[in-house]
Amino acid sequence: MRLGFHYHNPAVIRDGHIYLPGDTGPFIDSLAGYCEQVICFLHSPNPNDLDLMDYRISSNNVRLIDIGTHSSVIERTLKANTYTSFLRRYGSEMDILLVRGPSPLLPAMVRASPVPTALLLVGDYLTGVDDLPQPRWRKEAIRLWSYWNKWGQDRAARHSLTFVNSQTLYEDLKNKATNLHLIHTTNLTNGDFFIRSDTCQSRPYRLLYVGRMDRSKGLLQMVEAVAWLTERGEDVVLTMVGWQEPGDPVLDEIQVLAKEKNITDRVHYLGSRPLGPTLFEFYREADIFIIASFSEGFPRVIWEAMAHSLPVIATRVGGIPDLIEGKAELIRPRSVSDLVEAIQHLLHNQELRQKYIQVGFLLAQENGLAKQALKMIQKLEEQLL
Repeated sequence: MRLGFHYHNPAVIRDGHIYLPGDTGPFIDSLAGYCEQVICFLHSPNPNDLDLMDYRISSNNVRLIDIGTHSSVIERTLKANTYTSFLRRYGSEMDILLVRGPSPLLPAMVRASPVPTALLLVGDYLTGVDDLPQPRWRKEAIRLWSYWNKWGQDRAARHSLTFVNSQTLYEDLKNKATNLHLIHTTNLTNGDFFIRSDTCQSRPYRLLYVGRMDRSKGLLQMVEAVAWLTERGEDVVLTMVGWQEPGDPVLDEIQVLAKEKNITDRVHYLGSRPLGPTLFEFYREADIFIIASFSEGFPRVIWEAMAHSLPVIATRVGGIPDLIEGKAELIRPRSVSDLVEAIQHLLHNQELRQKYIQVGFLLAQENGLAKQALKMIQKLEEQLL
């Protein structure tokens, strides 16, 4: 099978090798193992994207087609025909096109594709509009565009093989998509797992967050929780690892809040790390993993935490409860008190902590990258037949 692929993440060629962000590159490599060729129709990075190009494609049958600069959403929307013209140019070299979404060009890519299409949907833009650090008028403009993009995404799903990574998305699309399948998105390979029976064996207890530095991830609530826990006599530190979100000053606000609460020595932002051993070392050194998002599809960092034998605290949003109910501490979004209670619950309940570690590790194994990629490839081949 000759597979085309598009997503809004950019890519670059350095020293003859293709580099992508770590949340996309391993997925491409996994698909390439089952394909004759994978043609990636991706943007070239703008200067702010260059640090994110941290994963080198290892497969020799992956080809990169630069469809233009990773420009603003508005520019990509208005000039969609320019970007999609590459599909027609290389249409004879692929059998099917896989488009990951949400993505600004998803509707246009599906319309322009000269071959059958498949979608991999991990969310929609509407769910996060209210949490954007933007003035009211701009939020409403973004909301209108998001409705338009969602309409186009739903319309594309009617005529495409469609994969979704959460039960929430499945329920939303089950009466709209004609060929719909639930699949779990992950980047975990067999060598990424780390076995241990327990955490919280020494002080200070290390809380970890990995992901985008975006206020909608509940970052300020995490800092508030550390302040509350410190007042209660708990010896905890919070480490945050991930890339800054352009236009969101939340890192500055975290510094101000930590200073106000007199916990600057307990809150540490360590920047972004590439997917792999450098990043995974943080999971191995941590005691509890926290993701306090206001909205989500299903974040891959939960699988990464569970694969490294970490008990997880997550908010009851999106597809999270459908997949890990009873296997992690689930709390209400935006609730600092819930987060504090969940952390203390895990700190002082060894039996529960060990249970979450064990069942989470097994669940992460069941949802490894190789298994999920094979499921997708089988469905793609069935679609072509």
